[in-house]
Amino acid sequence: MHLIYLVSKEGNIKNMLDRYTYLFPYERIPQGVKILIYGAGDVGQEYLKQMMLTKYATVLGFVDRAWDKYPQMVVPIYSPEQVRSISFDYIVLAFKMGNFALDVQQMLVRQGIPDEKIVFQGARKKPMPVLAGNSVDTTGDGGLSYAFDEAPVSIALKYGPGLGDAIIKKQLFMEIAKFAPMAKIDIYAPKASLWIPAIYRDMPNFHRAIDDGGVLYVDNQEKYGLSMSIFFLVQMDQVKYDLLDQYCPVLSDMARKIEAANAAYNLSIYPATQNAIHFARSIFRGWNCYTLYNYTGAFQLSSMQVPIPLDVRQRERWQQMHLGDYVTINYGNGASSKGQKQIVSKQWPKEYFERLAELLKQAYPHIELVQLGDKSADNLDHVDRYILGENLELVKYILKGSLLHIDIEGGLMHLATQMGTKCVCILGPTQKELFAYPQNINIVSEKCHGCYCLYDNTYQCARGLEKPECMYDLTPDKVMNKIQQYFKEQTK
Repeated sequence: MHLIYLVSKEGNIKNMLDRYTYLFPYERIPQGVKILIYGAGDVGQEYLKQMMLTKYATVLGFVDRAWDKYPQMVVPIYSPEQVRSISFDYIVLAFKMGNFALDVQQMLVRQGIPDEKIVFQGARKKPMPVLAGNSVDTTGDGGLSYAFDEAPVSIALKYGPGLGDAIIKKQLFMEIAKFAPMAKIDIYAPKASLWIPAIYRDMPNFHRAIDDGGVLYVDNQEKYGLSMSIFFLVQMDQVKYDLLDQYCPVLSDMARKIEAANAAYNLSIYPATQNAIHFARSIFRGWNCYTLYNYTGAFQLSSMQVPIPLDVRQRERWQQMHLGDYVTINYGNGASSKGQKQIVSKQWPKEYFERLAELLKQAYPHIELVQLGDKSADNLDHVDRYILGENLELVKYILKGSLLHIDIEGGLMHLATQMGTKCVCILGPTQKELFAYPQNINIVSEKCHGCYCLYDNTYQCARGLEKPECMYDLTPDKVMNKIQQYFKEQTK
């Protein structure tokens, strides 16, 4: 049995078995980097011990609000205000409770610390060995555990499919987590593992993404303290009020308010056409796709912005691509993989995308045109580089560095906007008032638009047109004029 050293606040050396409940987040931090540990208490001390044993990362020091109350340590201890003046690769939040970590994370971001440099892990399910340099399973059982195995309060959220869904609902996730800081939250969705971890891994309460078309959720929903189906409306599927009353009474009150509001609102998540009424009510109230959950009265959502974590290991890959000035473009929005490019009413025609690409190359030959999207998407003519089916973590960096992203309303448009990149968003059936970001160039036909959810088949043109007028009316010349106007304003 191996022995390691623990460094007490008094600087004494003691022996300990090499297993930890608070194991350093090896799986989220590359080896050999320079780190700060935020929190000089028990968890921070455990992280320091492990780094002294493994030499996995260099600890530059602790950061703590009570920095002047601690005796001298084997590493320096800094105040939070000093963080900006220190050159480090990551700052590891050493807390037992996720609510403290979330508060500190938001404080550091306000101070200008990039979100991707801030890491929080929390307690593991059971004590684990130090595995420096190896992949570590955060659940301790091969990744097969559920939130109800991990915490006294567990929450299940059922989402619809797609990247855009994951991004839009993160604001609501954060609101729920705020009132249940000790809870662990599982997210069920079709192909959830493709999108959810990339968007939610920075959330202390997030436990696991579960690929599920609905069967697993139905089987498991009774095992959680709270289970909710979240589409554009919220459905309460399971609430253990005795449990919530004991551990998070505010969330318990919110659950009661949601159930009462749903009964009075007289709409449900099925059929899909009821969303059209909900959309009309939301537009009248001035809500958008992020804030329309305020209809319950339980939430006070106000922002269309959510934090998106970055994997700094992908930055080097992005830099090695040697992209100069470039514009990104996405054709398909997943529709191409369904073999329905010609009948998806919100899809801009392929020939329009290709003509726009041609116009862009003629007007701006020095700007590289990069096509992003699903691996099954058709290659567009007049594009300089095709990056299809790529790791979403790399795509984040590509979008973040783009001069402009051209797309319809969909996942990559939402992601690009959250990365701070201006988008040209070509809208048809989806309502501009709900799904468009005010900072983007949002293009809508004056002839027809906004029929989304009038019919259960959301791919259907409400007028039955084979070529939906809302999209075919927006010619490449019209879109190009908007782009040229934007670039002209940028050069003034």
